[in-house]
Amino acid sequence: MANEYIGASVFYFNAEGIEEKFVKSISAFSDKNNTTTQIRGSGKSGKVIRQNTPGQAESDNVTITLNYNGDNSIYDWYLKCSRDGEARQWEDNRKAVSVVGYAQDRSTEVIRINFTNCFPVSYTAPEFDATNNDLVTEAIEIAIEGFQIERSTNALSN
Repeated sequence: MANEYIGASVFYFNAEGIEEKFVKSISAFSDKNNTTTQIRGSGKSGKVIRQNTPGQAESDNVTITLNYNGDNSIYDWYLKCSRDGEARQWEDNRKAVSVVGYAQDRSTEVIRINFTNCFPVSYTAPEFDATNNDLVTEAIEIAIEGFQIERSTNALSN
């Protein structure tokens, strides 16, 4: 049985204490295992033996774009972690971040991506433009240390 396809626009974002934010988009997340090609040695007739071995795992940063409504919780989180001239408190302000995708009924959780030990690395303040009809947004880029993808056991199936 195939599961219901979920819409990319039916999701929720949570960052430990920062909730009920209206999120416009979350960048695609990727993770990879880097490989190292090593020469194991050289044998008779100069034959070279190579072997690929796993290297360090690497996770890309995630960018979250939010509709701005006057709540400064995202900006405050960034300031606690990144302000120049003051003691940076990024170690004490790491957060668990979750992105939850829902079925079309908007109540059945289908997928949850949990990011661990996140901290902000950049912040983009709201931009104003008198010729633009879009809502004002802010964006935060976060570094992550780990992730886990969970598929809900309550997911709908056809």
